[in-house]
Amino acid sequence: MELDSFLASPRWDILRVIIEKPSSPTEIASTVNTTVSFVSQQLKLLEAADIVKRQRTGEVSKGKPRTLFSISEESFYMVPLAKGLGEKKLIPLSTEHKVIIQIWGLDDASIQSTIEKFFWRVHKYFDVIEAIVVYTNSKKLKIYLLSKDADLTHKINEIQKNSDEKPLFQVTTTSSLSKLEQEYLVPIYDPKGLLLGEQLKGGLK
Repeated sequence: MELDSFLASPRWDILRVIIEKPSSPTEIASTVNTTVSFVSQQLKLLEAADIVKRQRTGEVSKGKPRTLFSISEESFYMVPLAKGLGEKKLIPLSTEHKVIIQIWGLDDASIQSTIEKFFWRVHKYFDVIEAIVVYTNSKKLKIYLLSKDADLTHKINEIQKNSDEKPLFQVTTTSSLSKLEQEYLVPIYDPKGLLLGEQLKGGLK
């Protein structure tokens, strides 16, 4: 399958809706401003390609069980434009992949390597880290780790002590982050959505 054309609009518009949350054909049609029958037709194609899946909620609307559609598996469509990197491919995304992609997407390329090295040192503590945020409005690179674990600060200090690069890493809470300029906070790890969307505008909740 040639994904470039298959995932073009309008199917891409539909996928963008259900990536955010599982949705019914009616909800999708309302969001992308088209008909329910057209959305249902496109969902059948996406389901046949194993890109989306359906689930019954058990709720009844107008005598029929409600069906929601969601992404079958989080993935990354890689289009390499470099010698030796192979062909375009759809790659299943792990938690680690998602963080690395967020790091690569930072506007300041000069800090990407430092943050990536730090990530591989701390990712073993993900069970006690709620989120990782880069603060970009500073002369010195600052990375905040949201956690309620009292021992994490000691562990992070040990990592910094043995590191050649000296950005500022700090264990903190969402209430402390709310005092910073929100437009300069860039989440690179946020599995629970604590820092997503509107929460970064006008203060964290």
